[in-house]
Amino acid sequence: MKNILLIGFTAVAFLSCKKVNLNDLAFPSSKLEAYEFENFEGDEILPAQYAIDPSKRTLVTMQSKDAQTGEEFTIYGVYIGDINTISTDTIILYLHGQSEHMDLYYTRASVLANIGGKNNFGVFMIDYRGFGMSEGSSTERGLYEDTDAAINWLKEQGAVASRTYYYGFSLGAIPTINRAAERTDFKPRKIMLESPLASVENLVHTSTLINVAPNFVTTLEFNNAEKIKEVSCPLLWFHGKEDTYIAIQNGELIYANHQQGEKVAYRVDGADHSEVPWKMGIEPYLANILNYMRQ
Repeated sequence: MKNILLIGFTAVAFLSCKKVNLNDLAFPSSKLEAYEFENFEGDEILPAQYAIDPSKRTLVTMQSKDAQTGEEFTIYGVYIGDINTISTDTIILYLHGQSEHMDLYYTRASVLANIGGKNNFGVFMIDYRGFGMSEGSSTERGLYEDTDAAINWLKEQGAVASRTYYYGFSLGAIPTINRAAERTDFKPRKIMLESPLASVENLVHTSTLINVAPNFVTTLEFNNAEKIKEVSCPLLWFHGKEDTYIAIQNGELIYANHQQGEKVAYRVDGADHSEVPWKMGIEPYLANILNYMRQ
């Protein structure tokens, strides 16, 4: 995955004398008229044994409300599994990264559905505002409100918090941590983070391309390293040692600051930002997650 924030900043800096604002570069979403899912031609190829039969996925919509304006946005999600057995299933709420839309991450969500066996767990994934077919435009607050909409949808289907796990990849780690910390009516059993950002301030200070004060380029905070201190459930953390987008030091800080409950870390040799499952190997990756979920 390309370093969109930093490359985008550099391009704007050279082309304009105006104040640069990373807020507009933080959510490089792509709009869709329809989802392709297993037919999407992305970079990540799903081995045949992990493929999901189209009959095992359901495209759904829900309403996400802006708490300040009262405006509602229709956002889209996909449930992988039997939508009629959510009340008795183990479920993973998968919150994806910053690029494009659910099609790009469908391979990853499909892999997670096969933890412990073929179609063993339900996986629910959403597109944030402005991504895919979802209405609106993404903001930091909107990420949390969209995740609330997903949690509300699961609750309406009968999902049980003690059998629900949150998995956040990259950008998705932000709402994963925030809602696990702040949402008291539906506490996940455990959370899983892959390649998380510690904070925007950390990104700016550690970047060789953005040598300015954080508030000069963005009003975003994404302070995962502080918010994780409020998370009381167990943590599983994956990070590639060769992550050139979000350096592993970000994940190290989050991991160190998680002070409540058990925690497990996997620092993956040779893995760049989006390569953790593939460099680790899908079978070991799934086995490690299953072991953590069963503890």
